[in-house]
Amino acid sequence: MNSPPAKRSRVLIVDDEPGNIKILSNVLSQDYALSVATTGRQALEVARVQSPDIVLLDMIMPEMDGVEVCELLKAGEDTRDIPVIFVTSMSDTVNEERGFDAGAVDYISKPISPPIVRARVKIHIQNYLSKRFLENLLSSQTTSLEDAKEEAKSLLVFV
Repeated sequence: MNSPPAKRSRVLIVDDEPGNIKILSNVLSQDYALSVATTGRQALEVARVQSPDIVLLDMIMPEMDGVEVCELLKAGEDTRDIPVIFVTSMSDTVNEERGFDAGAVDYISKPISPPIVRARVKIHIQNYLSKRFLENLLSSQTTSLEDAKEEAKSLLVFV
């Protein structure tokens, strides 16, 4: 019996520089479904509509900076649990702390290291999907043990 192909996790890349989007896309496109946004407002809309499994967010953008975008994502009912990783050239501890205070789960400095980006994205998506699975399991009184086992198996092979 063939099992259906595993659903690819969705990564939302947010950066106002097309070159940065291209670099991250090249690093992640083989393993993940990608969405992109070039403004904070666009990022918020894409996150609400597509429910990505993680957001990679530039800190410095015109109109609405990454910190504000992160805070708005964390304030939204449908987006608050989505992990956010800042990917930015602002590598000093003050900005790193600002990012974590806004709700980010991690911080990657530019220029990026592709193996580091892949590893961090993978672990944060795994954590997010595991948390979501457990919350759904606890909240659902109709989930059978067999359904739970199948969903747990799929989490182990999602990437």
